Amino acid sequence: MGLLECYKDEELIELWQQDCKPPAIKLRWYATSAAILDTREAIFERRLEDQEEVKKADIELIKIVLKEGADPPCSDDPEKYPITHWWWHLDKIANRTYDTSLLPEYLMEIYLKALQGDFE
Repeated sequence: MGLLECYKDEELIELWQQDCKPPAIKLRWYATSAAILDTREAIFERRLEDQEEVKKADIELIKIVLKEGADPPCSDDPEKYPITHWWWHLDKIANRTYDTSLLPEYLMEIYLKALQGDFE
């Protein structure tokens, strides 16, 4: 986790919220930036993923990725990027090849709509 250890829980959540807003730079790379996804990993490790602010940011990110796409992470290391940690697999979500059952319930409905071609 590195530098993220210095952040309080609230600061980490705020950082994630900021990271999930549409960026001014190329989204396909930005959404899969290791620095950003490390923030989400830290949220998971601290068991903060059930916080409403985290869920809202996750939803924003998924919507952007489904609309704009995402590049794969820099490595396929299954230990660093376990398939159950959806945030490391935004490229698969964008390509609609991610296993729906691995998504949290609050993201599943959005993803299923995208699979059915019914995504805004």
